[in-house]
Amino acid sequence: MDNLTLQNRAKMPSLVEHSVILPMLQSITKPLVGLTSIHNAYGELVLGHVFNKKILFISAPEYIEQIFSYEARGLVGRGLYEAKKSFFGNGLVNSQSEVWSKQRRLIQPLFTRDAVKAWEQIIVSEAADTTAQLKAVTDAQTNLTVQIKSLIQRIFIRILLGKTAESIPNSAELLKVIDIISQELLPQLATEIIFGSRVKRFIPLKNKRFQTAVNYLKAFINQEVEQKLEQQGDDLISLFIKARDRNTGYAMSHELLQDEAVNMFFAGQDTTINTLLWFFYLTGKHAHVRNKIAAEIRLLPNELLTAAHLSQLSYTKATLNETLRLYPPTSALSTQAIEDFQLGAYTITKGTSIMLSMYATHYNTRLWERPNEFNPDRFADTAHPERHKYSFFPFGGGLHNCVGRHFAEMEMLLIIATLCREITFETEVNVKEAIGVTLKPDRPLIGRVSFHSQLE
Repeated sequence: MDNLTLQNRAKMPSLVEHSVILPMLQSITKPLVGLTSIHNAYGELVLGHVFNKKILFISAPEYIEQIFSYEARGLVGRGLYEAKKSFFGNGLVNSQSEVWSKQRRLIQPLFTRDAVKAWEQIIVSEAADTTAQLKAVTDAQTNLTVQIKSLIQRIFIRILLGKTAESIPNSAELLKVIDIISQELLPQLATEIIFGSRVKRFIPLKNKRFQTAVNYLKAFINQEVEQKLEQQGDDLISLFIKARDRNTGYAMSHELLQDEAVNMFFAGQDTTINTLLWFFYLTGKHAHVRNKIAAEIRLLPNELLTAAHLSQLSYTKATLNETLRLYPPTSALSTQAIEDFQLGAYTITKGTSIMLSMYATHYNTRLWERPNEFNPDRFADTAHPERHKYSFFPFGGGLHNCVGRHFAEMEMLLIIATLCREITFETEVNVKEAIGVTLKPDRPLIGRVSFHSQLE
């Protein structure tokens, strides 16, 4: 029902509202603690209020599926548009209604499962270079964080810009900028949810640091876009420029081209870096898992890796999925009720902010047995749990599912297979989640790299 009548609304039970001021304030600096404490205290569907704002927190997959279906019907829309606009502009991460629809139709064909294979050899060649560097420091303590960050940046600069990282004099500075944006964006958004934009004037230092980083990245990307407009190639920005909607002839405006390039450059690096670091952290502490992965990879043909080989890596993919369950790309997805609608037996009123609690869902004891344990067998081919599809949704869902999902999965699995074909990484460090718009390790991942020939 698109509009609930007063009569129908009166017949429906109401959710009890809870004051969530303290956990929401806590979420500015400790988002996982703040959000999970709300669900631990009040359940899987929680209507909270912070001053005069209503916020609905959801960790039940049945309700999450309903929200995604309402999104398709226009009853639910993207939240925090103005707060995100300073960085994401009108790129896919933030755009709404007609702009989003046009951009999605234009970009989607570039990221189908088959289309992304065009970049497989860039990924494999850069991962092979990283493997060679790691082999050179065998038996020494290695900072894998530095290696993974450098690897992902090199891959993405080649794909997005069509040039090597070495040809960009400020590539190291770009990594720092991405870290700053990742750290500062979540407090910016949480502050917006709780207080609105006016309070930002009371935190000028952090806001200035964030905006300086945003301006730096945008200036760099805009310069690259200007160059591509003059001389196009086979890079992703050039593909954006050339893209035309077959039915309407729609093409990206200059402004949208810059927004999408900024979105891709940030999102394409940050989440992948963190997921790979968590993967090697978990496998680095669990010998039986990394040994099963190594054994599976050894069964691959002795030839150059391609995306076609990935179907043979079922246990490796299961381990990657378990990594994404334990350390999803973000703690929650935000949206907002544009109209009144019914969620289960309850009426949700127009203007209510909605938090789809990804992290809490991935740790929900109703959905996952011993959820705090690292157990890739949950996702093994032989396991057939009767689990709701939104018990696990690291790439979102519904209309606004991640457009780059196929690329991200291919990239990470090719990197893992290339590295684990020749090296083993072990670590004794204990890492926790650090604050950020994405869940990242709170310290460098230090460990011992061994060359396989020494282990056999």
